[in-house]
Amino acid sequence: MALLAATTFGDAADTLHAEVRAEGLVESGSYRLVVQSYDSRPNGRSKPVGSLQRAVTADELRHGVHVNLLELRHTAQAGGDDQPMVVAWVEAGQPDLEFDARRARPLPGSVYGAVRRDANTHSIQISLSRKVAA
Repeated sequence: MALLAATTFGDAADTLHAEVRAEGLVESGSYRLVVQSYDSRPNGRSKPVGSLQRAVTADELRHGVHVNLLELRHTAQAGGDDQPMVVAWVEAGQPDLEFDARRARPLPGSVYGAVRRDANTHSIQISLSRKVAA
């Protein structure tokens, strides 16, 4: 996928490798993991430059889930002075029909984490340790 993106989109495409971990989830539940990357701190109108969703289990998250996000930009570098951020959350249920979860937003009760990263960093770790208020 990264090779296809690089040859098709050139410098406007990049791949981010992330390891997502979470503790304390109900073992018997099925979960939807959403990971989104932004060129700066997200606000209510921000659109991610990379996103994905997938089904995970509590056991997988406890050991660490490795994901690769394809980031597509209009320009090769992030705009603005803010550092890029990656936001991830897990919620009960299965992935929906929106393939990449670009418009997804965390539901109340979702467990989430966020990490700032250097624009040149292509590998991060996120710990989901906070809960979205009800």
